[in-house]
Amino acid sequence: MPKAAEDPLVSQAFDASKHADLARAVEQLSPEEAAFFLHRLEAALKKRKLQLTGYLVALGAWLVAMTLAMAYYGTHTGFVHWVFAVPFGIVGVILYGFGHWAERVGRAPPPRTPAPPAPEPK
Repeated sequence: MPKAAEDPLVSQAFDASKHADLARAVEQLSPEEAAFFLHRLEAALKKRKLQLTGYLVALGAWLVAMTLAMAYYGTHTGFVHWVFAVPFGIVGVILYGFGHWAERVGRAPPPRTPAPPAPEPK
């Protein structure tokens, strides 16, 4: 899957040193362009929130799975070292799932604005 490039204006919104430049640029936009920019900014924020949530869920799952793996390792005999690979597999699946979800949210098309109503015939 090709990496989606973030809009340069949207990426400036996350850099505090460029907020003044960004505000001047947004003031010059037409209402339609400003609405499109706002949609892209909201999509980027949702994407980053999903990624952060994925990291936190993966960390929690890893902690629980490692605790269970240590308990399993301590109570069983023989070759059970494989049990320590399972938590990392779980983390990989979680990160992949959240990453795929975040990319899909980040590429969401802008909402369609309804066409203005036609004037009534006289």
